[in-house]
Amino acid sequence: MANFFERIAALNTSGPYKAERATAETALKGGRHPVLENPQPHAVLGSSLGGAADFGAGADELIVGMGCFWGVERMFWGIDGVLGTSSGYAGGFTKNPTYREVCTGRTGHAEAVRIVFDPERVSVEALLKVMFENHDPTQGDRQGNDVGTQYRSAVFASSPEQLEKIQKAMQSWVKNFEEVGFGPLTTEVSLMSEAGDGQYYLAEDEHQQYLHKNPGGYCNHGPNGVSCPTGVL
Repeated sequence: MANFFERIAALNTSGPYKAERATAETALKGGRHPVLENPQPHAVLGSSLGGAADFGAGADELIVGMGCFWGVERMFWGIDGVLGTSSGYAGGFTKNPTYREVCTGRTGHAEAVRIVFDPERVSVEALLKVMFENHDPTQGDRQGNDVGTQYRSAVFASSPEQLEKIQKAMQSWVKNFEEVGFGPLTTEVSLMSEAGDGQYYLAEDEHQQYLHKNPGGYCNHGPNGVSCPTGVL
């Protein structure tokens, strides 16, 4: 979690804020066991909190970071074609990180949501549209008043083919952000296998489907005024 002076610096920064990033050498070592070893079924969908492999042939997955993962997960679990979602940590180096560790900024992880979906029913482009229309992908290592590398905008692809689709969609939307007055996109884009240690870690049980369990809980996501039309791929 950013300290008071980092928050003040970020909020008074013109343009995207860049915080010090943990590396493989400087990151916390982490624990030997996952923080969620025996995940319960999805509280809304009743499905597994696992990845695409848990859903059988034809399922795919996409991992996104948009700031605090509570509001992000809620955006996706109700979309037709989405089979499962979970809150977790991606893009860092600390093994089996805890929420407290991630919030120190010393693990390198982003708060992230894994979306498992049926590509015959919903496209990667449609999922990205939801992402890019409902957060600010130009702020660097923060999202609104949430400051720190764990709140960065990020997309982690499950395959080279998916990565290419992500890059093409983002390139087609750059001008839409510029026309509304936003700066350059700062969203981190990579293959999940090449981001940090290449692993996605489930967050603690209390973070899974948080806004379903706590309807009045914190959420700073919503429309940013930019339209990201589909049909560009």
